[in-house]
Amino acid sequence: MTNPAITQIPLALRVPTGALQFQDDWPGLFMRGKDAVFLMARIRILAERLGNQTDLGIISVMCSLNELADLIDRDVKVHPDKPG
Repeated sequence: MTNPAITQIPLALRVPTGALQFQDDWPGLFMRGKDAVFLMARIRILAERLGNQTDLGIISVMCSLNELADLIDRDVKVHPDKPG
């Protein structure tokens, strides 16, 4: 089953982690799956260590980072118990 959150691009090459640009669109960041899973783990560790913060700036940054970690966990990380 195909995940609609994943854009499939048929390429015959391995794209490294780094900046990636499609035609005249803004460059974006492509992160290989293994690199993304390591980043997710680091975000989770940081969130655990900063869990009791009251500084609104840190809370805001951590919310954004947690959203990124959730996306990696949901759409990038391989889950052997889930079909597809």
